[in-house]
Formats: sequence, structure tokens, C-alpha cells
Amino acid sequence: MTNSKRLNYIDNLRSLTVSLLIIYHLAMAYNTWGEPNYIFLGETKFFSAIVVLISPWFMPLMFLLAGIGAFYSLKKRSFATFIKERLIRLGIPFVFGMLIINPMLSFVADVTHNGYQGNILSHYGIYFTRFTDLSGYDGGFTLGHLWFVIVLIVISILSSGIIKLCSRVKSNAFKFALNATLVVVAILAYNFKLLGKPLITYLCVFLLGYFLFSNQEFVNRLTKFKWLFTCLFIGSAITNTVLFVFVGKYELLNNICNYMAFATGISALFCLGNDYLNFTNSICQKCSRLSYVFYIVHFPVVILCQYYTSLIGLGIIANFFVGVIAATVVTALLCLIIDTNPITRVLFGLKNK
Repeated sequence: MTNSKRLNYIDNLRSLTVSLLIIYHLAMAYNTWGEPNYIFLGETKFFSAIVVLISPWFMPLMFLLAGIGAFYSLKKRSFATFIKERLIRLGIPFVFGMLIINPMLSFVADVTHNGYQGNILSHYGIYFTRFTDLSGYDGGFTLGHLWFVIVLIVISILSSGIIKLCSRVKSNAFKFALNATLVVVAILAYNFKLLGKPLITYLCVFLLGYFLFSNQEFVNRLTKFKWLFTCLFIGSAITNTVLFVFVGKYELLNNICNYMAFATGISALFCLGNDYLNFTNSICQKCSRLSYVFYIVHFPVVILCQYYTSLIGLGIIANFFVGVIAATVVTALLCLIIDTNPITRVLFGLKNK
């Protein structure tokens, strides 16, 4: 099996996963658990259920795919070159996003939550001087969605050292023990948060992507159980959502289902991707190449679309679906525009054509 065939379903899986961000972040404006978000449009259980349904597996899958990408990247370059490339191609978009993109999020939050009367340019003085919980929901400085980028940089650097050390050991017993340990730690650490995120779990799944899921033979064996994983995933994800959003009790069962949705969701989606997403065409290739640009751009577009559609006075359902269409079209157009200019390509971490 060739590397190109191997990479097609991974790229498509990444593109599809990133595309869910539009719906996910639009739905966050209606959450029922009291998170203010950058804009809050009232509690709605149906839209909250979308967030809960996606949350357990979404970001772990992103880090797993990033780990697989690291495997293929390190086949062609040294560890030093890999780290340098990560710092440049992720670091520049992070700095640019913190300076230009995230102030838009905090501006909308200050307007909608605090009644801020100034314009976005005058709000820069607040953004760079108000340091609280880094959420930006109060109009202050925020990492926003770019937390993923900076965490990916740190995990890439840490993982490089771990991978280099482990590559010196050729024992199959060691490799099995390493992967088993990563699986166990990833699951056990899932509810252990650092800076509000399960960073240890993300590190583990990144390494699992590198050591285990980059092995097509392992993926093929795993895929034999795809319908078992899929049934467990769907059952646990739906039960987790119903318990958390609609029932609000049975906390122990809720936590068990949340863990299962995370653990089985990654395997199920990866197996299904291996079987049904292993194709490519010009559209797939462009979507894959622009997936991280899509990630960086989508969030301010979502928030601004929700802000302006809310001013029109649309109902909750109409506001949501208009937001989905508008945010998707605008984000896609911005990605295409960014891809045409050599300066914006550098700012958003794209390789030169």
C-alpha cells in the first residue's frame, strides 16, 4: 500500500473534522451550562446537544491526525528541521492571529456582554491590557481558538524528544508496552485539565498517532472491528448527550459515557475513514491543504456572522441556519483569497506554491 493512498483518507478525515467547527462554534452561543461565549443568544437544548455530541472526540482526533502528520514529516526531514518548520508554519499564524484575529472575538464579547460603545480599533487598548482568565469573554486578552495552535507547537517539540529517545529501542515488547501505556494514560487523564484542557491526553493521542495509527497494518486490523466501535461510539455519545443536556443527573454514568465516546469515537471514525474516505480529487486536495487556514479563519467569521444576524432580529432557528450558511461561505472564500497571495500564505502557514 502506497503512502499516497495512506494519506488520502487521513487528509479527508482532517478536512471533514475541521468543517464541523462552523456548526460547533455556532451552537456554543446557545449552550445550557452557563458558558458566556463571545456571544450568547440564549439557552437552547437542541443546539447545546450538538456541542456535547462533538466535544468528547473532536480535539483528540485532531491531535491524533497531527501525530500521523508528524510521522510522515519526520520520514523526510531531521528532528531539528521538523521543529524549525513547526515553529515557522505554526508560530507565524499564531502571532498573526493573536494580533489581528482574536481582538475581533474580544471586541464582540465586550459589546454583547458589557455594552462596550467604542469601535474595534479603540478596543485594542482594552484587549492588550485586560488580562483575566484568557477566555476573552469579558473583552480581555484571549488565546481563543488559537490555543490549539500553541499547544500543537509545544506538543510537537515535546514529542520530538520522546520519539527520538524511543526510536533507539527496537524491541517489539517495548513498542507494545509504550502504546498500551499511552492508551491507558490518554483515557485516565481525559478529565484532568491543565489550563482548562486535557493536555496530557492530547500529548498521548499525538504520540499514538505517530507510533500506532501511522502503521497501516494496525489500522487494517483495527478496521475489522469498525462496526463494533461505531455502535459503541454512537450509543455512548448519544447517551452522554441526553444525560448531560436533557436529564442532568446520573453523573457517574454520564462520565462513563463521556469517556467511551472519546475512546471509541476516535477508533470508529478512523476505521470508517480508512474504508470510505480513501480517495482524492482536486477539491479534496485543496480542502486538505487549507484545513488549518480554515481553522484559524472560521471563528471570527462565526462570531461576526452571529452578531450581525442577531441584530436583524431573526428567530433562534433561522439565526442558526443563516449563520451556518453565511459563515461557511465567507470562511471558504477567505481561505481561497488567502491562498492566492504570497504574503497571506506566509501569515497563515501555507507552503509556497
